[in-house]
Amino acid sequence: MKVLVIGDVLGQAGRRALKSHLPSLIDMHQVDFVVANGENLAHGFGTTEKVADELFNLGVNVLTNGNHCWDQRSFLEHIDEDDRYVRPMNFTRFAPGRGWTVQETTTGHKIAVINLIGQVFMGSWDCPFEAVDQAMSEIPDDVSAILVDMHAEATSEKMGMGWYMDGRASFVYGTHTHVPTCDEVIHASGTAYQSDIGMTGSYQSIIGMKVEGALRRMVQRLPERFEAAEGGASIFATLVTIDPSTRMAVEIERIHIPPT
Repeated sequence: MKVLVIGDVLGQAGRRALKSHLPSLIDMHQVDFVVANGENLAHGFGTTEKVADELFNLGVNVLTNGNHCWDQRSFLEHIDEDDRYVRPMNFTRFAPGRGWTVQETTTGHKIAVINLIGQVFMGSWDCPFEAVDQAMSEIPDDVSAILVDMHAEATSEKMGMGWYMDGRASFVYGTHTHVPTCDEVIHASGTAYQSDIGMTGSYQSIIGMKVEGALRRMVQRLPERFEAAEGGASIFATLVTIDPSTRMAVEIERIHIPPT
């Protein structure tokens, strides 16, 4: 069973790149299931039903989220209406939505997706390790794979989650930094791991935002509105092959499609 994981999809540039390449990627690699992080879909800040539907129509099965989850206020209500969305499990208990979901492939395999958010440099969220244990206790036993999106800043915290879930999850991966890492590995007990999938968006930018505004904010240290870069976009994703009988990974491969 093959699962394609796409990191933070940023704005129109990222969505446009997926429109051009995702259907062929799915066909080429015979992908059974696609997960993408959608917290930057709408101009870099949050998501809406409209932009999310663009990705669902291209073949994405689940959209995870992160610290920009509520940037679009309409999403506070919409997230409860569709179980293809997940938000970090360790958000406040008052948060709408769900921290994990189970969706089925066309071949009948059930895949669980858990979303977490880190604590280091990220805010005063609840403990992600306690949250993932809670999710694991709630997920049905008949799932064929378990994917964990650890939306976090610190690589050490992401790595800690990878080892914590070794032998329990199929793939633990990081999002949030918008920079792909080349540390993909399959741990001793069969869990695949990568510190950050990387951004799908324009790399002629500062983590997806137009250089001019982001740089002024750094240099002048004054408020500056960020705008999503709209130049040619790269796709970064990771393909993981999973044995559904054990839920463990047997192969992991990074994918990079540069701008055309």
